[in-house]
Amino acid sequence: MFEDQYIYYPTREIHNTPETVGLKFQDIHLTTGDGIALHGWLIPHPNARFTLLHFHGNAGNISHRLHLYEQWHRMGLSLFAIDYRGYGKSEGTPSEAGFYSDARAAWKELVKRQKVPASQIIIAGRSLGCAVAAKLATETKPAALVMETPFTSIPDMAAEHYPWIIPIQFLTQTQFNTLDLIGQVDAPTMVISAENDEIVPTIMSEKIYAGANEPKQFVTLSGNHNDFDIVSSSTYARAWNRWLNQLDGGVKLPANPAQE
Repeated sequence: MFEDQYIYYPTREIHNTPETVGLKFQDIHLTTGDGIALHGWLIPHPNARFTLLHFHGNAGNISHRLHLYEQWHRMGLSLFAIDYRGYGKSEGTPSEAGFYSDARAAWKELVKRQKVPASQIIIAGRSLGCAVAAKLATETKPAALVMETPFTSIPDMAAEHYPWIIPIQFLTQTQFNTLDLIGQVDAPTMVISAENDEIVPTIMSEKIYAGANEPKQFVTLSGNHNDFDIVSSSTYARAWNRWLNQLDGGVKLPANPAQE
């Protein structure tokens, strides 16, 4: 009855904008196929290598990810970040089907209105956003897919965090089954795992990597679920830049996991 309260933790207030970290941006307003008005930021790069379509985790909103946007921009990426329904300035109420609809609307905005070729779009997600990113990648033809600290599914996460409630994994309505989705993705895939992840067990990232199609790459970084990109900022940037160089140069990606 109350599972949504354990999955979604949206924040409405936008605390800062990309201008706070010196980035020019455009407010983007779009409407989903089921009529929900969404809000996002388009942060252009004058010499963009790719455009990154980013889906954040289950808490906060896009204003809490400015350090990520700043770092990706330094790598030569344009960025489109949206708030799901119920988050930030976006209307509606969070739901799994709704998030997938939000992702489709964001893709359409980039390809149809912003005229970004699909071959120049990298879909990326973090935590819960990985399931949203993977779902969209099964329906489109992006340049690549990146998943940071992904979980296998909501039922698996419920069993991990509430093992004394049996059989909780069979009672959850929400699925976000990243593990099932990843095998359907036909795009180069990078999976990033946090070595000391206290929320998503590292084994889940490993399972998703194992289920991904080639070419693929696996990176493990020091840090916790929400700070690995800060704790390991230099190796995080190096992993991303190496990945981008391989995509940009058409270099064949390694078949074996790459450990940082």
